[in-house]
Amino acid sequence: MKKLVRDKIPEFATYASYRQLKPDEREDALKNKIVEEANEVKAAPDDQNLLEELADVYTVLEAFLDFKNISKEELLKQVEAKKAEKGGFTKFLLMNTDK
Repeated sequence: MKKLVRDKIPEFATYASYRQLKPDEREDALKNKIVEEANEVKAAPDDQNLLEELADVYTVLEAFLDFKNISKEELLKQVEAKKAEKGGFTKFLLMNTDK
């Protein structure tokens, strides 16, 4: 299995081999990693594990922002613009498009 891992993983997972991704491979690796971490959030069996997995998603998001040279301020500005236009997720509305 090939996947993007944290920088210090090679220090203790010595059974695997590692290589640094080329610049043109990094965006896809980050996209795949954020999906992987989101799936782990979905599968979290308890609140402690959920917190750990949410922290992983946040860490990958930070790496992605850095990779794309997007500041946290720019991201948060977009968050607020989207909230102003379409709202947030405070009402927990479930849309059903089946008729």
